[in-house]
Amino acid sequence: MPRKKPDQLKSAAPTTTPAPTPAAAPAPAPVAPVIQQSAPTPQPVGDFHPADTNGDGHVSSAEEKMYLEFKRRELEDADAMRDAQRKMAWFSLAGMLLYPFAVVLAVLLNLDQAATVLGSMASVYFVSVAAIVAAFFGAQAVGKSSSSKKR
Repeated sequence: MPRKKPDQLKSAAPTTTPAPTPAAAPAPAPVAPVIQQSAPTPQPVGDFHPADTNGDGHVSSAEEKMYLEFKRRELEDADAMRDAQRKMAWFSLAGMLLYPFAVVLAVLLNLDQAATVLGSMASVYFVSVAAIVAAFFGAQAVGKSSSSKKR
């Protein structure tokens, strides 16, 4: 079936009124006025919207601005937290790589007791740093998998 044009769709609707007589002219269809609306405001979900701080059921422009500012700061804080976690993981990895060099440097400088202490701390240090790095990459993997499920 070929696709109908918009003016054909109106005329294709079934009518139950009798056909007009040839002398009567059809009345023009009323045209609804076009209403200009301002920027959309957040609509309430149920009876409550988080931007409605005074609980009157209406989100004013001041409430909307405050809500958007709060959301912007929330996103900035989350971004700063991710940056801090990323830096912590990189510094931990760098420390894991530089730790053996500290032991070798202590031996070369004839600091035998320092080399012994560093060597005895190595098992705890590497496990702790590995836990930090694993937690970071695990959180990243969980975050990516949950965000891909939302789409």
